[in-house]
Amino acid sequence: MFSSLRTSRQFLGFRVSPSRKGFAIYRATGLLLGTWGASYWITTRHIHLDSHSHESRDSEKTMTPNGTPESMSKSVLTQLKTLSTLSSYAPIDVSKRLNQHAVSVIPQSGAGVSRYDVVQVASNNPTEDDHSEAVLPVPSGFWSLFGVYDGHCGWETSAWLRENLIQAMAGALSDTYATKMLPDPDSPPTPTPEDIEKTFKDTFKRLDDDIVNVALEDVFKSPSRQRSLIALAQADAGSCALLSFYDSHSRLLHVAITGDSRAILGRKTKDKDGNPTYEVRLLSAEQDGKSPAEEARLNALHPGEQVVKDGRVMGWGMARAFGDARMKWDAETQKKLWHTYLGAYPRSNLKTPPYLTAEPEVTTTPIQPGDFLVMGSDGLWECLSSEEAVGLVGWWRDQKPSEHETEKPTLLPNELPVVGQDGEDKTVRYRLWGKSKKFVKQDQNVAVHVVRNALGGADSDLTAGLLSVRSQRSRSIMDDITVTVVFFDE
Repeated sequence: MFSSLRTSRQFLGFRVSPSRKGFAIYRATGLLLGTWGASYWITTRHIHLDSHSHESRDSEKTMTPNGTPESMSKSVLTQLKTLSTLSSYAPIDVSKRLNQHAVSVIPQSGAGVSRYDVVQVASNNPTEDDHSEAVLPVPSGFWSLFGVYDGHCGWETSAWLRENLIQAMAGALSDTYATKMLPDPDSPPTPTPEDIEKTFKDTFKRLDDDIVNVALEDVFKSPSRQRSLIALAQADAGSCALLSFYDSHSRLLHVAITGDSRAILGRKTKDKDGNPTYEVRLLSAEQDGKSPAEEARLNALHPGEQVVKDGRVMGWGMARAFGDARMKWDAETQKKLWHTYLGAYPRSNLKTPPYLTAEPEVTTTPIQPGDFLVMGSDGLWECLSSEEAVGLVGWWRDQKPSEHETEKPTLLPNELPVVGQDGEDKTVRYRLWGKSKKFVKQDQNVAVHVVRNALGGADSDLTAGLLSVRSQRSRSIMDDITVTVVFFDE
């Protein structure tokens, strides 16, 4: 089946710049992926969090005999908000709210992935998190890609990555595999982990260049302020990106991280007494201002500057990200945008940009039967440790909850089936909430199960309270949370 080799990529709906090796993507509806002579149409699953908008209503006005409004202030108040707005503060259905933006998917047989669950819970309005997933048939089996995008300073960059990152990676991987074809036409291509790592890094950097620099070139061709603000929306905001790629033929899982999200692997084992339990394997390391490795890297790139201070990079929490153009454009460019296009004035300590990069770190892990993957934006890890997340998934997997149970089983953290859980809470959120952790098992979606226990667990009143706090205050209480859990074949 491999004797005829032909690869092609067509990004439908994209704007492609033919003058550069990369590609500038402004709108995507899908991807036609040609791989080893076969074509596949990719669409990503979208779960959108709707903004809470109120329909404008004509206010009731009491008219005086001469036809003028009796109370102008009352009229304006009625247009902006009415007392009926308070009805949305009524007690919420916690399970309904948690499952509002959740999905469970069982791919076709042979994919190497038996199931994956995803959930998104917002703190910001609209949420700054996003995600995308794709399970793609290829001649050698299946490729599965899972992305979690944790935005900041706006939602635009994470939404752009949702539409473009997996499609771009699928095309780039197709090219990489094509260069590794073997003489035997029946043997699948075998790129090395180093080949895959290079593909991740090249693609991430090329896409970030499209976000930050290619759009900028178009802005300077027009005097329109409105056009500039629209074109640079993804550059002005920023986003971390966590992307996992699993090849069912090689049974290798590749994880790329740009920013401070986290991916972990759960693997079944036995404790010292021979009882089944799970161990944790970290697949990524957070790239933030608290990382000694990132601080050393930045100090080497910017000698003589205090780039990292108090655990922050020039005031930013993360050390790598897509977008965040104010940390990447030079001062002259930013002054031009400020003077002509309503841009922000450059920072006073901007000396040798760029200070942030989208280049990821990549790990490769052989997958064993029964392993599972947990991916989460940093809002999850403010609430749960890696051991707690793996223990919660293992608990759910070993004893799946029944919809008909009247009494929901509970566990304390040190009772979870996971190696290395000492019961000490090292996360920040529960301490801020003044509560101890007690976990509950009641959800059919395992990602929802993880998030419920991140946000109160068995204390349903705490969960309801957290979900009732409105943006902007909610951001000081909890962050947006996105979780993807992937079960590999037994």
